[in-house]
This record gives sequence, C-alpha cells and structure tokens, in this order.
Amino acid sequence: MNIRRRAGFQLYAAVQFVVLTTLAMRVYAGGTLWNPWSPGYDFSGNFLSELGATRAWSGHENHSSAALFAIALGTLGLAFVWFAAWRGFAFGRKRDAAVGVAGQVFGTASGVAFAAVAVTPINLALQAHNVFVVAAFGLLLGYAACTTIVWAKNGGSLVQIAVSTLYVVVVLVYFVVVAIALRHGVVSERGHRELVVSQKAMAYVSMLYIGYVTIEVRRMIRA
Repeated sequence: MNIRRRAGFQLYAAVQFVVLTTLAMRVYAGGTLWNPWSPGYDFSGNFLSELGATRAWSGHENHSSAALFAIALGTLGLAFVWFAAWRGFAFGRKRDAAVGVAGQVFGTASGVAFAAVAVTPINLALQAHNVFVVAAFGLLLGYAACTTIVWAKNGGSLVQIAVSTLYVVVVLVYFVVVAIALRHGVVSERGHRELVVSQKAMAYVSMLYIGYVTIEVRRMIRA
C-alpha cells in the first residue's frame, strides 16, 4: 500500500502542477520582456518561471502567482523525491540493478532541484534559478534513460519502452535547440517566443511522462 501511495502522490503532483500553473497564469500581474505594459499572462511571451517572480515585468507585485507556482513546483519536487526513492517496480527480473539505483539517484536529485526552483524567484535569484531548472530537467532525463533501460531488461512492454525512449529523445532535442539558441543569442521577439513555447511544451510533456510512469507502476503493482 505504501508503494501505491507514493505512485498516487506523484500522479497527483503532476496533475496539480498543470492545474496550479494554469491558475497562476490567470492571476499573473502582467507584462513581458518585450512589452512590459501587456495585460495578464502571454502564453507565448512569458516563460513559466516568470509565474514565480515576486514582481512581474509590469512592475506590479506578483505574490499570488508566485505562491501558486511555488506550491506547484515544491509539491512536484517533494513527490518525486519520495517516488524515485522506491525502486521495487523496476526489478522484476533483477537485471541491471546498478542502472536502477542510478535512476533512483537521478530521480531523487531531480526532485530536489525542482523544489529548489520553487524557492528561487527568477527576479531575485536568476542565476541560481536557471541552474536549478537545467539541473531538474537534466536529471529527469537521466532518470528517464535509466527507467528505459531497466524496463527493457526486466520485461517491460513495448509501449513502456517506446514511450520512455520517445521522451528521452524529445528532451535531448529540446536541449540541443536551447543550446543553439543561447549560442547565437536570442535577439528577436520571435526567437524569444519560440523558446517560451518550447519550454512550456517540454514542461507539460514531462508531466505527461511522469504521470505515465506512475500509472504504469500502479498497474504493475495490481497485476
């Protein structure tokens, strides 16, 4: 039952991240990098991290949005630490245990990084915030890669392996796109919007992946 609770809480955390960030967008105090006077939240103009700023680009206090963002990420991080610390579902045939343990380490560290993002507002601690964001998704990539290998070696279904592999590929492509953009510099509003949209896509695809893994864990436990 404890295992099911861990998986259930992780699934809840992934869903509530989507719900709370959506609510945070509704109460965001307004403004973007390119247009500080724009009203409300611009889905293609504001990064997700801007929801957690204590003061928006408009210059207005943004405490309601920041609180929702912090709760969303903090809960997600804590849930992932708790969930990733359990590895029983991955060892049906007890193969590649070292990879499973590595996945556990990656997942736990990713959860800690997500929680750290929640307490480092982008307008107060930009450098630390960006480091934690990169670490969170980079470590989540490591967790997904290890999960893919362990499933492949321990009788995982073709669907499980395919979904996990696809997520790994998507994250790698996203990192390449961001690296290229940063190398050349984001000098246009269009380039900025492309990065904003790709970041949101990556974040919500990650929630789908986390949700899928937890659902599969719960299903395997029942089997």
